Amino acid sequence: MLLQGFLKTVRKIYFSHNLVLWLILLVLPVGVSVFMLGLFSSQIVQHVPIGIVRQDDSYLADRLESKLRSSPVLNVKMICHDMGECEHAVIRGELQGFLVLPNDLERRALRFESPVIPVYSSGQNYLTNMFATKEIRAVLSAAGSEMFTAQMDDPVKTEIHSVGNVEGNYQGFLGLGLVTALFHLAAMIVGVYVASFPLRDHRVREMLGYARGSRFTLWFASVVPMNVILWLGMIGCYAYSHRLLAPMTLNEFVMTAAAQLFMILACSGAGIVFVGVTGLMRIATGAAGVIGSPAFAFAGQTFPVMAMPFAVRGFAFILPLTHALKIQSMMLLGDLSMGPAWEVLKILIEMALFWNILGAFLMSMRWKQFARREAEYEEKMRTAPEASA
Repeated sequence: MLLQGFLKTVRKIYFSHNLVLWLILLVLPVGVSVFMLGLFSSQIVQHVPIGIVRQDDSYLADRLESKLRSSPVLNVKMICHDMGECEHAVIRGELQGFLVLPNDLERRALRFESPVIPVYSSGQNYLTNMFATKEIRAVLSAAGSEMFTAQMDDPVKTEIHSVGNVEGNYQGFLGLGLVTALFHLAAMIVGVYVASFPLRDHRVREMLGYARGSRFTLWFASVVPMNVILWLGMIGCYAYSHRLLAPMTLNEFVMTAAAQLFMILACSGAGIVFVGVTGLMRIATGAAGVIGSPAFAFAGQTFPVMAMPFAVRGFAFILPLTHALKIQSMMLLGDLSMGPAWEVLKILIEMALFWNILGAFLMSMRWKQFARREAEYEEKMRTAPEASA
């Protein structure tokens, strides 16, 4: 009988032409995640095309050009006869920038007069230009410091590798971090929607009827499917990008999947608590958006948590996303010990238990309150015609 009530309640909540629920539960999180993984599939910035205007034919100018050519970030595509040629190439989009090796470059350096090498970059593509100009400055500074040391005819070429990121792209770190943040927010919003729509539509007594009058069955039927669907969708997004990640052992995969599951449980439970506290979908959704939307900025993926103010570190600690990303980074980078990851996972488990137990208690009170209101309203509507007669 309990199983029949559970299945009937699940069917009424999830399969009664509820397109909005499936949109926020599966279509948007998975669809946007796949889009972002594709967006961040490009390799890290390399071979930025630049030009050189050589006004000096000295040994130092030759060394600087050789150093610039050996950089994996830069691609010396043009040696221009004058600045106008390089400027037109930048305008046409053929170059991202160029530098000028001025007259008397080596003579000024030998006189310790610190020659100035102008660097010009395009006003477009700020991030790419930043990489290029930073690399140019680094190469020129290194060459200047080695000027009076023994030198080889050909500089040593370098290669760029990234630990735990086989293809050298942003998917393994920034892309997957954003996917986790997306499901972090989606779980909160879905928790708000599933918990609040019976209250909003005045269908609490109807749902309790499907659940054979058991608030526990109604809670279980509301919570379990959405968490399982979100979790499987998240694992599917990771499986989609598996070819771009470092190989994971079974233990690492299980730890990562467990962190994702308990993060989703904690977030959906928090969304349900917002409904239990406010009793209104609009306010609860706003609270979920305010807390969940900026979470990625505070989770330590783009800025170290240890460098944040104490109050911000406290906010970062209570976000499930912070701990899920910490475990994810440990597993993707091949942590030698599972002990640190297990300590973080225990925090996520405690969060999931806390928010779901609190959410179950608050929603039980809300269901009881709204069921009583619905009964009183129905009684009032039934007695109104008799009184008028």
